[in-house]
Amino acid sequence: MSIKSNMKPKTKVDAPLVGVVDDGTREIPLKNKFGKLICKIYMRPADLSILDRYDQLTSDLEGLVAPLKALDLKSDGTPSFEDGWGAVKQAESELKRRINAVFDMDEADEIFAKRNPFSSVGGRFFCENVIEALGNIIIEATNAEMQKSSARMAEYLDDLEPKKSEGNADVGTAPADA
Repeated sequence: MSIKSNMKPKTKVDAPLVGVVDDGTREIPLKNKFGKLICKIYMRPADLSILDRYDQLTSDLEGLVAPLKALDLKSDGTPSFEDGWGAVKQAESELKRRINAVFDMDEADEIFAKRNPFSSVGGRFFCENVIEALGNIIIEATNAEMQKSSARMAEYLDDLEPKKSEGNADVGTAPADA
């Protein structure tokens, strides 16, 4: 008698069930200008309130970084003096929280994993470049989603529009001798 003949295939009886729902989330690579991947972000382009959350972030950015203006920051975004670390960490934490709120997901830690948000890039904070790039992504993705939605709605509404008849062109005109 062979051992193989007595073996039954293993089944995953206790494996948890998993339901997968397409909620419209898109995975979007965020790259530097040389095409190197910084990270992947996830967003739902059909969530049009993302535009309002992004606008709020950009209008509040000046206030978020205001405490850093009194500090002597090095080009890598770190303070020159020990007593500045608290303000930098507090501003960084609030910035990440606000970026996460825009996307309604936890993306900011990965975005800033390799570079301090307050490091200098061309005389600007790195986070300003990131926020600008995120805005461009949001606009492009939401516009594409709105176009798809409009095309889908037009398809549904096309059946509801009354068709123009080609009836008699003279209908409704009075004869010249009347």
